[in-house]
Amino acid sequence: MRTLFSRGLFTFGIGLALAVATACGYDPNPVSGTLKCGPSNSCPDGYSCMSGQCYKNGGGGGGSGGGVEKFVGHWVSNPATAKRVRACSDNSGETMAWNDYLDIMLGSAAALTTNFYCDWNLDVAGSGNATTIRPGGSCTKPDQNDPTIMYTWTGETLTLTTSNGTTGTIDMSLPYTYQTLTGSGSCTMHFTGPMTKQ
Repeated sequence: MRTLFSRGLFTFGIGLALAVATACGYDPNPVSGTLKCGPSNSCPDGYSCMSGQCYKNGGGGGGSGGGVEKFVGHWVSNPATAKRVRACSDNSGETMAWNDYLDIMLGSAAALTTNFYCDWNLDVAGSGNATTIRPGGSCTKPDQNDPTIMYTWTGETLTLTTSNGTTGTIDMSLPYTYQTLTGSGSCTMHFTGPMTKQ
Protein backbone atom coordinates (compact mmCIF):
# COMPACT_ATOMS: atom_id res chain seq x y z
CA MET A 1 0.00 0.00 0.00
CA ARG A 2 2.87 2.33 0.76
CA THR A 3 4.30 1.86 -2.76
CA LEU A 4 0.97 2.66 -4.43
CA PHE A 5 0.55 5.80 -2.30
CA SER A 6 4.07 6.99 -3.18
CA ARG A 7 3.53 6.43 -6.88
CA GLY A 8 0.21 8.31 -6.78
CA LEU A 9 1.89 11.20 -5.00
CA PHE A 10 4.74 11.20 -7.50
CA THR A 11 2.33 11.25 -10.48
CA PHE A 12 0.32 14.06 -8.88
CA GLY A 13 3.55 16.05 -8.29
CA ILE A 14 4.65 15.77 -11.92
CA GLY A 15 1.20 16.80 -13.18
CA LEU A 16 1.17 19.79 -10.84
CA ALA A 17 4.67 20.85 -11.94
CA LEU A 18 3.69 20.66 -15.62
CA ALA A 19 0.52 22.66 -15.01
CA VAL A 20 2.43 25.36 -13.12
CA ALA A 21 5.14 25.55 -15.80
CA THR A 22 2.51 25.94 -18.52
CA ALA A 23 0.52 28.53 -16.57
CA CYS A 24 3.60 30.61 -15.76
CA GLY A 25 4.94 30.79 -19.31
CA TYR A 26 4.62 34.33 -20.70
CA ASP A 27 3.66 34.15 -24.34
CA PRO A 28 1.30 37.09 -24.95
CA ASN A 29 -0.85 37.30 -28.04
CA PRO A 30 -2.76 40.56 -27.49
CA VAL A 31 -5.12 42.08 -30.00
CA SER A 32 -3.08 44.30 -32.33
CA GLY A 33 -2.82 47.84 -30.95
CA THR A 34 -4.06 47.09 -27.42
CA LEU A 35 -0.73 46.50 -25.63
CA LYS A 36 1.49 49.47 -24.74
CA CYS A 37 5.13 49.34 -25.82
CA GLY A 38 7.75 48.61 -23.18
CA PRO A 39 11.10 50.34 -22.60
CA SER A 40 12.95 51.30 -25.81
CA ASN A 41 9.78 50.57 -27.85
CA SER A 42 9.91 46.85 -26.99
CA CYS A 43 7.05 44.53 -27.89
CA PRO A 44 6.48 40.74 -27.82
CA ASP A 45 7.89 38.67 -30.67
CA GLY A 46 5.90 39.22 -33.86
CA TYR A 47 4.87 42.78 -32.90
CA SER A 48 6.30 46.23 -33.63
CA CYS A 49 5.92 49.43 -31.63
CA MET A 50 3.99 52.20 -33.39
CA SER A 51 2.76 55.35 -31.65
CA GLY A 52 3.27 53.76 -28.24
CA GLN A 53 1.25 50.60 -28.96
CA CYS A 54 2.30 47.09 -30.11
CA TYR A 55 0.92 46.05 -33.50
CA LYS A 56 1.15 42.62 -35.10
CA ASN A 57 3.69 42.53 -37.92
CA GLY A 58 2.01 42.28 -41.29
CA GLY A 59 -1.42 43.22 -40.00
CA GLY A 60 -3.43 45.47 -37.73
CA GLY A 61 -1.48 48.71 -37.45
CA GLY A 62 1.42 47.24 -39.36
CA GLY A 63 -0.21 47.07 -42.78
CA SER A 64 1.51 45.03 -45.46
CA GLY A 65 5.26 45.05 -45.28
CA GLY A 66 5.77 44.10 -41.63
CA GLY A 67 5.04 47.07 -39.34
CA VAL A 68 7.40 49.99 -38.84
CA GLU A 69 10.21 48.18 -40.67
CA LYS A 70 8.68 49.06 -44.04
CA PHE A 71 9.52 52.73 -43.38
CA VAL A 72 13.13 52.07 -42.39
CA GLY A 73 15.64 52.81 -45.13
CA HIS A 74 17.06 55.34 -47.58
CA TRP A 75 14.19 57.15 -49.33
CA VAL A 76 15.04 59.20 -52.43
CA SER A 77 12.79 61.83 -53.99
CA ASN A 78 11.97 61.84 -57.70
CA PRO A 79 13.10 65.30 -58.96
CA ALA A 80 11.01 64.94 -62.10
CA THR A 81 7.83 65.35 -60.05
CA ALA A 82 8.81 66.09 -56.42
CA LYS A 83 8.66 69.78 -55.50
CA ARG A 84 9.96 72.13 -52.82
CA VAL A 85 7.89 75.29 -52.34
CA ARG A 86 9.32 78.06 -50.13
CA ALA A 87 7.18 80.99 -48.98
CA CYS A 88 8.57 83.76 -46.73
CA SER A 89 7.19 86.60 -44.61
CA ASP A 90 8.83 89.20 -46.91
CA ASN A 91 6.68 87.82 -49.79
CA SER A 92 9.67 86.13 -51.43
CA GLY A 93 9.49 82.49 -52.41
CA GLU A 94 10.27 79.86 -54.99
CA THR A 95 9.10 76.56 -56.39
CA MET A 96 11.72 74.10 -57.55
CA ALA A 97 12.34 70.41 -58.22
CA TRP A 98 13.25 68.56 -55.05
CA ASN A 99 16.20 66.18 -55.43
CA ASP A 100 17.09 64.90 -51.96
CA TYR A 101 16.62 62.00 -49.57
CA LEU A 102 15.44 60.95 -46.12
CA ASP A 103 17.13 58.24 -44.06
CA ILE A 104 14.51 56.78 -41.73
CA MET A 105 15.62 54.62 -38.80
CA LEU A 106 14.04 52.88 -35.83
CA GLY A 107 13.81 55.39 -33.00
CA SER A 108 14.28 55.33 -29.24
CA ALA A 109 11.93 58.16 -28.19
CA ALA A 110 9.41 57.29 -30.94
CA ALA A 111 8.81 54.44 -33.36
CA LEU A 112 10.98 56.09 -36.03
CA THR A 113 13.46 58.93 -36.46
CA THR A 114 14.94 60.89 -39.34
CA ASN A 115 17.16 63.92 -39.84
CA PHE A 116 16.32 66.70 -42.26
CA TYR A 117 17.76 69.98 -40.96
CA CYS A 118 16.89 68.63 -37.46
CA ASP A 119 16.30 65.26 -35.84
CA TRP A 120 12.59 64.45 -36.04
CA ASN A 121 10.72 61.80 -34.05
CA LEU A 122 8.05 59.99 -36.06
CA ASP A 123 5.09 57.84 -35.11
CA VAL A 124 3.04 55.66 -37.44
CA ALA A 125 -0.61 56.44 -38.08
CA GLY A 126 -3.27 53.95 -37.00
CA SER A 127 -3.58 52.49 -40.51
CA GLY A 128 0.14 51.65 -40.41
CA ASN A 129 0.76 53.21 -43.83
CA ALA A 130 1.90 56.75 -42.95
CA THR A 131 4.32 58.49 -40.60
CA THR A 132 3.31 61.41 -38.40
CA ILE A 133 5.75 63.85 -36.82
CA ARG A 134 5.86 64.19 -33.04
CA PRO A 135 4.75 67.73 -32.17
CA GLY A 136 7.09 70.19 -30.46
CA GLY A 137 10.31 69.26 -32.28
CA SER A 138 12.71 72.05 -33.23
CA CYS A 139 16.38 72.95 -33.47
CA THR A 140 18.56 76.02 -33.97
CA LYS A 141 21.62 75.94 -36.23
CA PRO A 142 23.89 78.42 -38.01
CA ASP A 143 23.96 78.71 -41.79
CA GLN A 144 26.62 76.37 -43.21
CA ASN A 145 28.12 79.13 -45.35
CA ASP A 146 27.57 82.16 -43.08
CA PRO A 147 27.63 81.46 -39.32
CA THR A 148 26.22 84.94 -38.58
CA ILE A 149 22.84 83.69 -39.86
CA MET A 150 20.91 81.51 -37.40
CA TYR A 151 17.95 79.31 -38.30
CA THR A 152 15.35 77.79 -36.01
CA TRP A 153 13.42 74.94 -37.60
CA THR A 154 10.07 73.60 -36.40
CA GLY A 155 8.49 70.34 -37.52
CA GLU A 156 4.94 70.87 -38.72
CA THR A 157 4.27 67.78 -40.84
CA LEU A 158 6.39 64.88 -42.07
CA THR A 159 4.11 62.31 -43.65
CA LEU A 160 5.66 59.52 -45.69
CA THR A 161 2.86 57.32 -47.01
CA THR A 162 3.64 53.82 -48.28
CA SER A 163 1.64 50.60 -48.44
CA ASN A 164 4.41 48.37 -49.81
CA GLY A 165 7.58 49.75 -48.15
CA THR A 166 9.32 50.45 -51.46
CA THR A 167 7.45 53.36 -53.06
CA GLY A 168 5.64 56.20 -51.37
CA THR A 169 4.77 59.88 -51.31
CA ILE A 170 6.05 62.66 -49.05
CA ASP A 171 4.17 65.61 -47.59
CA MET A 172 6.58 67.54 -45.35
CA SER A 173 6.21 71.07 -44.03
CA LEU A 174 9.10 72.71 -42.12
CA PRO A 175 8.59 76.32 -41.01
CA TYR A 176 11.68 78.22 -39.90
CA THR A 177 12.76 81.61 -38.63
CA TYR A 178 16.08 83.26 -39.41
CA GLN A 179 18.13 85.92 -37.68
CA THR A 180 20.87 87.89 -39.47
CA LEU A 181 23.05 90.81 -38.40
CA THR A 182 20.60 93.18 -40.06
CA GLY A 183 17.19 91.62 -39.44
CA SER A 184 14.99 88.56 -39.13
CA GLY A 185 12.16 86.82 -40.89
CA SER A 186 10.30 83.55 -41.32
CA CYS A 187 9.61 81.06 -44.09
CA THR A 188 7.94 77.71 -44.63
CA MET A 189 9.30 75.01 -46.89
CA HIS A 190 6.82 72.46 -48.17
CA PHE A 191 8.00 69.25 -49.85
CA THR A 192 5.68 66.99 -51.85
CA GLY A 193 6.00 64.18 -54.36
CA PRO A 194 6.97 60.55 -54.89
CA MET A 195 9.81 58.80 -53.10
CA THR A 196 11.46 55.42 -53.62
CA LYS A 197 13.39 53.31 -51.11
CA GLN A 198 16.84 52.37 -52.39
